[in-house]
Amino acid sequence: MGRVAIRLRLRLTRGDTNTEVIALVNSGYETTEPEILVPPVTAKELHLYPQLPQGVIIKEYRLADGSTTKLIRITKAIYVYVIEDDRIVGPVESSLVIAERAEEPLISDKLASKLGIVALDLGEGLWCFRDEIGKVARRSR
Repeated sequence: MGRVAIRLRLRLTRGDTNTEVIALVNSGYETTEPEILVPPVTAKELHLYPQLPQGVIIKEYRLADGSTTKLIRITKAIYVYVIEDDRIVGPVESSLVIAERAEEPLISDKLASKLGIVALDLGEGLWCFRDEIGKVARRSR
């Protein structure tokens, strides 16, 4: 069996623009408010890149291999919904971080919490919504 983790189908909206992505729940992505990290292509679909809105925060980071990367943070830029076959949960207002080297969207701990996501078994990719604890076990996408 291949690698398993908790991945969810999300709808990201900004005004009349939206896009759907499969995003990884990353409990190690600790933030003080809801935040999602996305590759540039996702930000382009939301018309937030390469033309950046005012008030963005751009930071450059040195990685373990010595290379550098930029993270562009747009505060409270979008609304996030979890899309499941039997229900849609959201919206949750979220900041958006554009990472030039990101391979897939990452859901921060605070965004997962606001969306009511509960990890049941990280190794098997099992999760549920907070109101389903003890009733439902959902499988990762």
